[in-house]
Amino acid sequence: MKLLRRSVTGLSLAAALAVTGAGVASAAGPAQADAGTPAPSAGSLEVKDYTVLGPVDQNTHVFGRDNGQSVFYQGRSYWFFDDTMLQNPDGFLSSTSASTADLDASDGITLRSTTIFDRTETTAPTEFVPYSDVENAFQQEHASDDCTGSTDENCGTQFAFWPGAVVADPSHHRILVFYGKLCRGGLDTGPCASGFVGQALGSGIVSVDMRTHAISRLDVEHQDPSLSSPEGHDPTLLFAPDENWGNGGAVVVGQELYAYGKCTSANDCAVARVRLGDVQDHDAWTYYTGDDAQGRPQWSHDPSAAVAVMKGGAAGETVQYDPTTGSYMNTFMPSPFLDKNVYYQTAPHPWGPWSAQQTLFTTQSTDGVDYAAFAHPEYTTDHGLTRYYTYYASSTGHQMLVKVDFKES
Repeated sequence: MKLLRRSVTGLSLAAALAVTGAGVASAAGPAQADAGTPAPSAGSLEVKDYTVLGPVDQNTHVFGRDNGQSVFYQGRSYWFFDDTMLQNPDGFLSSTSASTADLDASDGITLRSTTIFDRTETTAPTEFVPYSDVENAFQQEHASDDCTGSTDENCGTQFAFWPGAVVADPSHHRILVFYGKLCRGGLDTGPCASGFVGQALGSGIVSVDMRTHAISRLDVEHQDPSLSSPEGHDPTLLFAPDENWGNGGAVVVGQELYAYGKCTSANDCAVARVRLGDVQDHDAWTYYTGDDAQGRPQWSHDPSAAVAVMKGGAAGETVQYDPTTGSYMNTFMPSPFLDKNVYYQTAPHPWGPWSAQQTLFTTQSTDGVDYAAFAHPEYTTDHGLTRYYTYYASSTGHQMLVKVDFKES
């Protein structure tokens, strides 16, 4: 099965305080600052040069896995992947994870752990996003080696969970990972026909408790009653498939989380926000609808009123606060998987106004498609002038590491 995929909306679904020196980039905004008043600008950055360093050194059981977003938390970098193909023995998982204390990317990144908490390197990765007992029972009930002629419309159906944007929430001792849920493998005439990648069911948030190491999908408060799943009621679905807030990038500013989603076919994405302590409450989220006549941002509890603010990418994008320039930076590789350029744009606030896109680097694969380009701010050095990025090369299954050197302008 190819790892190439689009998001459950028809686009792409889709890190932290640095420790390597002053002025480095961060997925989190100013710790105590209002998002409307970022640090004074120190100028802007211009790409000086870039170097494709080669594949990330992954677990030996991994043949290939896409996406690959990361976040820094207390001395380690935590990574989350989507569709993962294994070897020796063969296997296929919809979500996997890893972590490393290797925060020097100048000589590559070693990322061999089995999971984010199991740091052995000899065993194969396991699923990151947990399945519920009801979901497992549904898959077993409808499992079949051959669904030819079956009258069971759910014959062969399997669930999948694709991790999206990830943020650290140290005030609650956790990492938050957005994910999209889909079903696939069913009959062509059934509700879970695979098509290109499967059928959208909605999205939610995984909470990774950094004290107990418990990994759980958050139950939703004030859930949208229209959301449904083939196995029945799923209490963890936070957003509808056409919204997918958080699967298009996310950034934390103080105690507020800004999440991007509702991306259009033209890769234009809107932004929502919520207090970190209320992420599981659907009614607590508000959506940016534009500025008033005095230039003040307006927010609504109606997601249909949200307006597009920035560009999205194939498999998502990275939005980070950049203390080097006192601005926010969006890194993305656009759909429909034909452009080998990775771009960036900047803004004074999480909602914008976002600048015109500029080329960051160009991927180097000679065949297949490249996508899922993300920034990894925890590896930033040289006071913000050297930064590291990855992209997924479908022709090899590799996560390719790229170093970009900037100059101030």
